[in-house]
Amino acid sequence: MQLFFNKTSPYARKARVAVFELALEQQISFVEVDPWAEPAEFVTVSPLSKVPALLLADGELVTESDTILQVLDALAPNGQLLSEAPAQRRDALARAALCQGLIDASFITVIEARRPEPQRWPDWVMRQERAIARTLAFIDREFRLVPGRFDAGDISLACALAYLDFRLSHILWRELHPRLARWLDDVSTRPSMIATRPA
Repeated sequence: MQLFFNKTSPYARKARVAVFELALEQQISFVEVDPWAEPAEFVTVSPLSKVPALLLADGELVTESDTILQVLDALAPNGQLLSEAPAQRRDALARAALCQGLIDASFITVIEARRPEPQRWPDWVMRQERAIARTLAFIDREFRLVPGRFDAGDISLACALAYLDFRLSHILWRELHPRLARWLDDVSTRPSMIATRPA
């Protein structure tokens, strides 16, 4: 199996963290690509030219980080990212989805800043940053951060917060949400997070 990724992608980082958490690194080869360059060897496998992309042993392609996490969890002998208990599974998926939206808003903000200045849309960036602020406040208020747990929802949250530190340091989320900052600092010591640091 092959997992196509880019080191700086928060989406791909979710999938890579999952591989390490599930001890699947001996079964999956990591293939680093630049999706923006649309290399022929990658788009032949994954026509969207987006990472992450998981190519299974039978040649089936799986895209989108949350779907990949579910597939990886099913492949692992003792999957632990999603509980079989319906309520706990739903909770993990709900947290993962909200954090995926947080990543989306952050990623859009980063990409918009790379456009030539005359083509940038400041109102669009402001909308994303308002969404980021509201979502962080909601997460801080509503999420139970369970010590020792690191399921699909936690992986998504960790990668979302780490991406804010990496790409959007002007957003001072740590000062506003010290509980989340402490949690991120704690889970960032996990081998899976250390192995997948973007730089």
